[in-house]
Amino acid sequence: MQKNIMNNPMIIFGFALILLIANSYAPAGIEIFGLEIKQVDFLSDVRSDDFYDEDNYDDQNYDEEYEDDGYYDSENDSALLEGKPQYNLAHFFNFSIASNFIDAELDKLANYSQVASPSVGNNLSGNLSQLNSFFSALKKAKNKQVRIAHYGDSTLEGDLISADLRDFFQKEFGGKGVGVVPITSHDVNFRKTTDLSFSDDWETAAVNTRNKNRLPVGINGHVFVNADGSWVEMKTNNRYRTVKSFDVVKLFYSNAKSNAEVKYSIDGGKEITKSLTSGKKLNILEIKNADSKSVKFTFPKAESAYYYGVSLESGDGVYIDNYALRGNSGVDLKKIDGDDIKAFNRELNYDLVILEFGLNILSGRKTNFDRYEKDMIKVVNGLKEAMPNTSFILVGAHDKCIKKGSKFVTDPAVPELVKAQKNIATETNIAFWNLFEAMGGENSMVEWVDANPPKAFKDYIHFNDIGAREEANMLFDELMKKYK
Repeated sequence: MQKNIMNNPMIIFGFALILLIANSYAPAGIEIFGLEIKQVDFLSDVRSDDFYDEDNYDDQNYDEEYEDDGYYDSENDSALLEGKPQYNLAHFFNFSIASNFIDAELDKLANYSQVASPSVGNNLSGNLSQLNSFFSALKKAKNKQVRIAHYGDSTLEGDLISADLRDFFQKEFGGKGVGVVPITSHDVNFRKTTDLSFSDDWETAAVNTRNKNRLPVGINGHVFVNADGSWVEMKTNNRYRTVKSFDVVKLFYSNAKSNAEVKYSIDGGKEITKSLTSGKKLNILEIKNADSKSVKFTFPKAESAYYYGVSLESGDGVYIDNYALRGNSGVDLKKIDGDDIKAFNRELNYDLVILEFGLNILSGRKTNFDRYEKDMIKVVNGLKEAMPNTSFILVGAHDKCIKKGSKFVTDPAVPELVKAQKNIATETNIAFWNLFEAMGGENSMVEWVDANPPKAFKDYIHFNDIGAREEANMLFDELMKKYK
């Protein structure tokens, strides 16, 4: 009988070794069956650092223009999924990542309350005078509602960064409640400020996912359609003092059918049925109940309306709505109709919009961001047109490191991306906050990862809870310098 050589462990090991070494020399951007193969430098620890000199970088394959409808989508994200950092295909060969992540998480939990002081410096630039309308609103926050929309990619998922920024503002200027919460979300297992649960029969669409039925997305970039008996429940928790309860619930919807109705209960109490206002325009179902801890909605009739989210609030003070769009570069915000933005803004009346995107634009060694600049300029100008009385801040990308020989160093594309983002802010006449400089500049991500306690995960890309709070602290500090 002929022996099956593939059952020989040494042959399997040798075959795997050959593949790994071959991948170390694979050209960037190569695809197999439509999937991009990321280069794993299996020999990085035995090569001299000279091998990685800048002269060896080949950028010519990364300067081509992207397609509007597919280049910057969720497939390009190294996002936080279900509370854990996700890595591109290359990272699966690095078996130290799992243990590194666990170590970082344990350190984070053990030292959660220890946050390093923010970096000293003035990293807020651009047209700062257009922040005056926001500052004017802040001065009246004790007697009116001040609203901030915080847009970003996966770095904001789970209410990360927004939660701490909200905490700083609400402690200083008042406000009680988390603001807008989506109907469904990917981040339920690690959402910091609201315990969100829902039935699994919702149809969802967003600017960063396929929208085959071309449903009209809301200002948060999402839309949700119910089935028979779909439900959603939102409960507060005790992690942040200012969002432990709420007095007002607002359900945002449009295109309600003539017989549309919803059932709700507050704090597990009696279920109440309410009819929805029919018609295509944006409507709000408002419920008042002081010091509430939870609300549950049930939707008895399928496809009764398009739903956009629920705001948990309490009147005057500052509210920050977290609008996280996983895997997005910011360009997809152009898919939100300008008239719909205007309709939402009439109800929410945003005083400040923060745009925090960037790292999803990075691909290989691409350093030409001309097309990205042009598209983001259109996005920002479109938002400004729809919200003419709103202040804007563009947050530059933070540091991201790659392995070069035996060291981790700043991805050479990051400084170029930050320059492009600064150009976007200049061309659109808005404020720019240079997070890359604020966190320490070149190779600062290494310092954040190695800090005690750590402020970033060992993927050298994502902040942990401590790093997120420090970023929020730095931005709040910069704004307060200008406010006072």
